[in-house]
Formats: sequence, structure tokens, C-alpha cells
Amino acid sequence: MKGENYLYFNGHTAEPAADDKAMMIPASTVLGISIGAADGTVDTDALYLSCEGFVGDGNSRGAVILAVTAGKLKEAMDDVVSAINANPGDGFIVIADDHNGTYCSEHITGCTVDSAVA
Repeated sequence: MKGENYLYFNGHTAEPAADDKAMMIPASTVLGISIGAADGTVDTDALYLSCEGFVGDGNSRGAVILAVTAGKLKEAMDDVVSAINANPGDGFIVIADDHNGTYCSEHITGCTVDSAVA
């Protein structure tokens, strides 16, 4: 765990208290960021961040959908990558926190957490 950045996502406007409202993941588990989901869904106002799942079987995945201002997908993607790389090692990085209205990009407007995507 030492030398690792951790990414925080909270998709709840109150303090998270239920499943799939918030998660923190090691940055090294991020598999990619796309404009569109794995099922082929394309959103003009959302980025999909996929990560290794929590099951540990090598097959499960987690995902975060970041709501983004229309027309600012590339800029938001660049801001997320910059935030991940800004403080190498031992960092707690807020990518999206709906409860506190804190986002690593001015173009991110919210998030949805799904810690168990098949």
C-alpha cells in the first residue's frame, strides 16, 4: 500500500451509508476511462472509469460513471488523469464527491458508483 495513490468517489449527496454509494480504490486498479460503457452505451455527457473488482477472482470489475458537462469529455478525462498523477505515492485523491461538491475537474458534475460490475 505504501507508494500507492488512492482514488475516492462518492456518488451520494449525503454521507454514504449504503452499498455502492462510495468507494476508494488504488489508482493501479484503474483499467481505463472511456466515453461509453462496456455494453456499447454511448453518453455525450458521461465518462466511464472501470477498475478491477473487489472479489479477487480476476474477472469482476467495478465502475464509476462520471457525469460531465456536455462537450467537455476530453477536458474532464485529462483532468482525471492529471489528478491521478499529480501526487505520486501515498496520496488520497478525491475524483468525485457529490456530498461535498468536490471534483477534480470543473467539468465533472456528479458520479455513480457500481463496485460490482460483472
